[in-house]
Amino acid sequence: MFKLFQVHLTDEEVAQVNATGHDSVPKQKARLQASVFGDPSEAIAGRFFEHVSNIEASSLEQAFHVANMGPEEKIERLGPMFSMSVGDVVEDPAGKQWVVASCGFDPVAEKIVC
Repeated sequence: MFKLFQVHLTDEEVAQVNATGHDSVPKQKARLQASVFGDPSEAIAGRFFEHVSNIEASSLEQAFHVANMGPEEKIERLGPMFSMSVGDVVEDPAGKQWVVASCGFDPVAEKIVC
């Protein structure tokens, strides 16, 4: 089982970003750093990641496929979940965490603790 971690904004945070810009919400700034630069360290340090789902798969690549294409019965949703994309963090069955990179997966230096 693979665990998927994502950063989600509240409606209030989205309204603030729309009114005053991305840098006005620390969570959004960290989310952009993770998704644009593949660096989740600020989001991990800020404890902005949420464990959003468990995915039944045999590899990181298959977990990516299932999270984006299904089948839905292989996804246990724990809350709102976007498709898996750059900047998200995936934990493999051995407990090692990986950030989704623009091409493949990179190991996470500092582990998310929930």
